[in-house]
Amino acid sequence: MTELIYYEDQYKKELEAKILKIEGNRIVLDKTIFIPQTNTEPGDYGKITNMKIAGSKKEDKDIWHIFQKPINFNEEDTLKLELDWNKRLYAMRLHSALHLLAGPFDRNFTKRAVAGAIKANHAYLVFKEEIEDELIDKSLEQANKDIQNNLEIKSNWDEKREGFRWTKVGDYAPIPDGGLHVKNTKEIGKITLVSKEMDQGKHKLTISIE
Repeated sequence: MTELIYYEDQYKKELEAKILKIEGNRIVLDKTIFIPQTNTEPGDYGKITNMKIAGSKKEDKDIWHIFQKPINFNEEDTLKLELDWNKRLYAMRLHSALHLLAGPFDRNFTKRAVAGAIKANHAYLVFKEEIEDELIDKSLEQANKDIQNNLEIKSNWDEKREGFRWTKVGDYAPIPDGGLHVKNTKEIGKITLVSKEMDQGKHKLTISIE
């Protein structure tokens, strides 16, 4: 089982870890700072002992780190992990922007997002119904005001449901979450609406950050 250091300290950029398993060009470590790729998270990149990784993937309770080239490591070897910090920080800012933007929609207009995802240079929220342009503009305006107010962003584990996590921005309602965030809204930057489209009856709002 891999210890998930990225949940303990999302700002940690380097780490030493020991190899637990090896399969071809991928390894499991006793701990990691690399969050794995999912359908909604781009995942981390970086180097392990100066070798670039192609990403990481969670299988059961293990995090497999995948290399671009053949490796020459052995079990029990201690390796140095170095995070691609620029990509991590941008992904955290985007993720926090999504959670923040969902707040005004929910609290001010009772429009609750049903899904969201972070990509390489944008992110999107999905609603089960079409949202009026006026409500989109007002929610975006409120979110950008909240950014300047330096709201705290906190994540915590559910007390009853093992492995279930929540993230709360300021005094907005907490949202189920498995990703990483910046510590306060000021770090997000400015949220910009990229596009809005209907897809199979659902409204998808795509954003970027400056």
